[in-house]
Amino acid sequence: MDLRTEVNELLGRLSHSLHLNRLALDEEDHCILLFDDKVILNMELDGERSQLVVYAYLGMAPIDHKERIYEWLLQANYFWHETQGATLALDRQTQTLVILQAFPLPLRHPENFEDELGIFVESAEHWIRKLEDYLAQAEEAARYDREHEPGKKKS
Repeated sequence: MDLRTEVNELLGRLSHSLHLNRLALDEEDHCILLFDDKVILNMELDGERSQLVVYAYLGMAPIDHKERIYEWLLQANYFWHETQGATLALDRQTQTLVILQAFPLPLRHPENFEDELGIFVESAEHWIRKLEDYLAQAEEAARYDREHEPGKKKS
């Protein structure tokens, strides 16, 4: 069986489990799913490397906190400590943080694909929340610093 057929069979089983119309790769070997109105899950067949790459955008890399965010993400990537086997990265072109995972094809245990994909989606949701929380805390700290900077008159 060729890789495209294998992936389309996986997507067919997934669409059946999720009660969706039959999913399949498009003409560019790509498929997109939306989970919980929050995670846009992209799946791409990389035929040259014989793998299915799954990825989700987490949010923009904040300019004011890049160094801290990058250090945080690198620590989480260490032995996939906080990513459940996925990798956190930066889409250099868009400056967007991404979580991704490659599944070597043919899959050794295709019956586990849905569970593995579920773990990936949970990890993406986790990192979207963590990034949102971090940015909210950073904004609150910046607001506090502006309001309490030395020499500023209190109203």
